[in-house]
Amino acid sequence: MDPYGGFEPQVGEIRALRTFRIGPDGLLYPLFSADPWHEGANTARCLRTDRPPHPSPAPDCTCGFYAFGGERWLGDQPRSRHVLAVVACWGHVIAGTRGLRAEHCRVEALWLSAAVPDDLVDRVLRNHPSVAVHRDRARMLAEHPPTELDCYEPSGRGTGRATGRLWWSAAIAAAVVGSLPADWLGGARSAALLTIALAAAFAVAALPLAPRGPDAGRPGRRLLCLATSVWLLAGFLGPVGLVFVRLPLLQAVSIAGLQHLCLLLEGRRIPAHIP
Repeated sequence: MDPYGGFEPQVGEIRALRTFRIGPDGLLYPLFSADPWHEGANTARCLRTDRPPHPSPAPDCTCGFYAFGGERWLGDQPRSRHVLAVVACWGHVIAGTRGLRAEHCRVEALWLSAAVPDDLVDRVLRNHPSVAVHRDRARMLAEHPPTELDCYEPSGRGTGRATGRLWWSAAIAAAVVGSLPADWLGGARSAALLTIALAAAFAVAALPLAPRGPDAGRPGRRLLCLATSVWLLAGFLGPVGLVFVRLPLLQAVSIAGLQHLCLLLEGRRIPAHIP
């Protein structure tokens, strides 16, 4: 068994999910590359020039074809709301808790939402005649289900957009409570105790307590909890905490929100602009 594989050896191809940009020519482009995938097998190669040539993917490098292990992790990719592919992976494969990196991939099936015009769909079909193109996402996933590897996070508690929204709501509510005047919270002592309790709770939630399972692979949620805890404790520093802690946190959140909005808008651009 490959010590870096992360899963028990598999016979045959591994199915996984990924999204693409569709160019005006009907070709499928990776999100961060201007080199389109072609019909049939595609082979990954490392483009880094600061290290010797090596097979892709490598354990100590970030190269390889990336794909998600299941639909529950696609929330990180806004383009998957309109373009979603089932890819068959083989060769050298390195798997993690949410997906994998593979040496060889081919597009097996492709779902295109109603936002993709019919003429563009026809161009995709001409470029990829062996790909099963679907307009029904659920049907595609039923006919081409992703492979469940034992190293993937189990589905259930701690996954999904609803849970993410719940964490964000709790963090915003705690931040608002921590910013209220002490008199509104029953006096300085009560306000301090409540703030410390909330900060401690979010600090504990930020700890990577589980090496596997629903808590593993949640750096975004842990970072949110850590930022909320720091925000709450900054209130005890007075003006210093406001200037050097809370204002930078607000700036970071604003930038992250703007970047996410830009990704959402870019994900709705069909066909994509390929430089």
